[in-house]
Parts: sequence; structure tokens; C-alpha cells
Amino acid sequence: MRKWTRLDYQTMPWKNGGGSTTELAIFPTDASLDHFVWRLSTAEVSSNGPFSHFAQIDRTLAILSGEGLILHSDSEQVHGQSVFLKQDSLPHQFKGETPINAELLHGTVLDLNMMTRRDVCTHHMQRLEAGKHFIEANDAQQLLLFCAKGSASLATGETLQDYDCCLFEEEHEHQGIRLNLHADEGAVLYLIRIQFLSMGDS
Repeated sequence: MRKWTRLDYQTMPWKNGGGSTTELAIFPTDASLDHFVWRLSTAEVSSNGPFSHFAQIDRTLAILSGEGLILHSDSEQVHGQSVFLKQDSLPHQFKGETPINAELLHGTVLDLNMMTRRDVCTHHMQRLEAGKHFIEANDAQQLLLFCAKGSASLATGETLQDYDCCLFEEEHEHQGIRLNLHADEGAVLYLIRIQFLSMGDS
């Protein structure tokens, strides 16, 4: 297991220059913004505007604080509706090439953003609240666990506080990853399963 805290994070400009983002974790650890396999970050959105364009990247977005966002895209012409994201919404997945304009519902928001390179791996983000959670990720080679609010503890004795992030990796091939987690009252965590594609899947 690897663990990051607030002291480890880096803040940098958005790719399109329209704001700033704080990088929580990146893989490989020495990867740049143009060459990562996956990247987990937060971003403060204080004005309406377009998302950065990321070719061949799958993204998932969740709201950590603030009233929320409305995501507008060209696909509205087909589906006929925008996507409303608030703190209690399910994480929303979309393609990094999709032209999206974000509209603030009311005031600044902080979001959580997971990105994976489509030809290398896939991901799934899940929101967890207070209580006991037995996580059995049979197909995942890596798991990210981000504590967005409050605190939580693992059966191994490891604890997560506000804004801690942990990476778990599969010890033996095809055995997956299992975690026993207890989230304290008022806690909010995000669990991200990462599955690497075999050569036959690409």
C-alpha cells in the first residue's frame, strides 16, 4: 500500500489555463500530464467555462464541496438533457474528447476527477459513506481510496483522515484485491477500481 496526504499534493494550472488542479496521485509516479496511465486530482471551479480536451482519456467526476455543476455537451442534441452533479450525486463518467461546458449552480465548487488512458486500463468510481464496507475487487489490479471527508480505518490498522489517499495493488496475478473498511460517522470516501487491459482487449 502507498499513502499520500495533503503534504504530498501538487497544484498546477489546468491544461486549458482556465483554472487550477491539485494532483493527488498519478501512475506511473514520474509521469507527466501528457503521458500518464491514470491520474486522480481535485479542481476548484469558480467560473463557467469549457473542460480541457483529453484525447483517448476516460474521465469520472464527483463533487466534493459547493452547490454543484451542470455539464452541457453536444450530446444534449441526442439525449435532450444536461447532467446535474451535486455532492450526493453518483460519480459521472464521460470521454475526455467530449466538448463539455460547465455551469456553476451557485458559487465555487471543488470536484474530484479520475482519468485513465483508454487503451491501457479502465476505471470505476464508487462513493462510500459511514459504515462497514467489505470490498472485493476480483478484476482490479489497483485500487485507489480517497477520503474526502471525515475519517476511516482499515482492518490492517491503517487510518485515513481528511484528504488522505491510498493505493492498493494486486499481490498475485488474477487474485484481485480485498479490503475491510470502516468509515466513521459523517465520512465520505471514493473508491476507484483500476483494471488493466490485456493485449487481446486492446
